[in-house]
Amino acid sequence: MGQAARWEKIAREWNGKYYPAKGMGLEQKVVAPRDGYLAAIGTKVRDGTGVAYVAIRFPRGGTWQSLPDAITRDPAVLRALGKKNFPRGLRKRLKVEEGLLWFDRPYFPFFRPNPEQLAKLATAFLPLLPGHVGRYDGRCEVCGSVPVPEPVLVNGAPAYVCAGCLQAEQQEEVRAERAYASQDANPALGLLAGAGGALVGGLAWAVLAVLTGRIYSVVAIGIGVLVAYAVKAGMGKVNLLGQALTALLTLGGVFAGQVFFVAHLIQSRTGTYNLPVALKVYLQVLQARPTTELATFFFALVGMALSLSVMRRPRFRSTVERV
Repeated sequence: MGQAARWEKIAREWNGKYYPAKGMGLEQKVVAPRDGYLAAIGTKVRDGTGVAYVAIRFPRGGTWQSLPDAITRDPAVLRALGKKNFPRGLRKRLKVEEGLLWFDRPYFPFFRPNPEQLAKLATAFLPLLPGHVGRYDGRCEVCGSVPVPEPVLVNGAPAYVCAGCLQAEQQEEVRAERAYASQDANPALGLLAGAGGALVGGLAWAVLAVLTGRIYSVVAIGIGVLVAYAVKAGMGKVNLLGQALTALLTLGGVFAGQVFFVAHLIQSRTGTYNLPVALKVYLQVLQARPTTELATFFFALVGMALSLSVMRRPRFRSTVERV
């Protein structure tokens, strides 16, 4: 049975819906109302890392704070995990907050996840909830009065929300989007902050190279992120100019780091730290042997791409889908 067919089989068994990954994306899930709760299993990118997860939403209130202890001691949960006890490392992957139980494990794209194990784990979690939290009663969880026969996905998360509350939320999102669009950006401060971030990142690059005797091209990614946050903080708003500044300053930070390092090499031989000479020498190296810098500028481009992902405009409009 193919991977997609396994997810679809679980969706049928749960009387839910399977949302397959789109294109080369890692995010896929099965969502279903189960025993008065909203359960989801799937894979996604969370905090920059691919994870396979189980998520269960429940109404606010109750004694949800005691759920982690109950989960880590439950024999059915341990059997679903294939463990005799709940290791400390897995305990860190378990998050319980008001309204949500979340458990994940790192997921590497080259290894297929096991949807049956995720489903088994979700099934083991569910009987533990009634002793600590209530169940959804078929009413809107926002206003608490309008009946909602079926859940919806709001930005990918299942919820019981009525049409009136969804409309009110969408109107508020439109107002927030318009308010953001009317803000004035500060490109001068963004340029100043971004240039400072690029110089600090480039200097850190050079210092690391001096201390280790090696150039770590992957540091270019960190320079990109540093520059992006600096430009974003300085401008106060994301726009096309800020994105262009971020891309250029990321490349500039990497270039500056290389020049700083060349200046150190010159100083170690002549006793003089001379940045103009270092710049001239590095430009000559680029002209004579550009292939020696391929790795450096490959990671510079990766850093630039990552910095642009940080510099995306805030998303105000929610997506709503039926489960």
